[in-house]
Amino acid sequence: MIRVGVVGATGYVGGEVVRWVLSTPGLELAAVVSTRRAGQALSAAHPGLLGLCDLELTPFDAAALACLDAVILAVPHGESAALAASIGAHGDPILVDCAADHRHAVGWVYGQPEWAGSALRGARRIAAPGCFATALALALAPFAAAGLFQGEITAVAATGSTGSGASPSAGTHHPERFANLRAYKVLCHQHVPEVRTFLARLSGAPAPELAFVPLSAPVDRGILATCFFRCDEAVDPRAVLADAYAHAPGVRLRFASPELRFVRGTGFCDLTATRQGPIVTVISAIDNLGRGAAAQAIQALLLALGHEGPGPLRTSPLVP
Repeated sequence: MIRVGVVGATGYVGGEVVRWVLSTPGLELAAVVSTRRAGQALSAAHPGLLGLCDLELTPFDAAALACLDAVILAVPHGESAALAASIGAHGDPILVDCAADHRHAVGWVYGQPEWAGSALRGARRIAAPGCFATALALALAPFAAAGLFQGEITAVAATGSTGSGASPSAGTHHPERFANLRAYKVLCHQHVPEVRTFLARLSGAPAPELAFVPLSAPVDRGILATCFFRCDEAVDPRAVLADAYAHAPGVRLRFASPELRFVRGTGFCDLTATRQGPIVTVISAIDNLGRGAAAQAIQALLLALGHEGPGPLRTSPLVP
């Protein structure tokens, strides 16, 4: 069994990571870390785990974590770099960072399972992509890899309230989002450079311009992203997606619009594509906590360990 520790286990992403570890054969949840709630049972932070996991939350102990096979960091952006360095100073477990601190950093593999190729096999340092970045990248990557973009990309994506973390604020608290829809960080979201860097590496060309508008949606989890770009009219965009993801068990191609309810609680990304003249539209749907964070981190970990199967990604959604 691969012994896994989760740092930041009481947050939304941390709780989702715990859920995926518990449900993945071959992985053992060996440590759950929360300095703020140390000494409490994990089920006190996540009551749904009552009877499923009896571990006690412990303070961060780099030396103890370094003795495990793998550690998943599910802490806020800006906090994971120091924690990773501390663990690395005591040993060499596989580290998977769900925060933004190491995305495209030297020495870390950008853990996009469908596009990382052999880089994930045997990797010891993995940076899990961001949630918006995942929804956009999976929609756009096949076209970038084929060099098909003509000019700027435009994207709009709506996200659920869990994407803002467990600590409420005036702009992210769910009651402020209920029965409402608003844009935020218009054309300046932090995931834009992440996506552009990823697409540039795939294409071998300069990063395409990306105009992105995120929307705060009145749902608790999920991202629905719509991407627009110009492409040669001889290209069949649906065929591009089908060819790129023919052997990708975590990506499903739909004829109708993807819907959040069909990816809720899963590691799937659902895609569709259409075009009108030179304009191609690609729509993607993911669960921001699943495919956008925890499930993708677990899949990357499994690939690093040499497991080539679909792993936990092919889990049925909670419908209705």
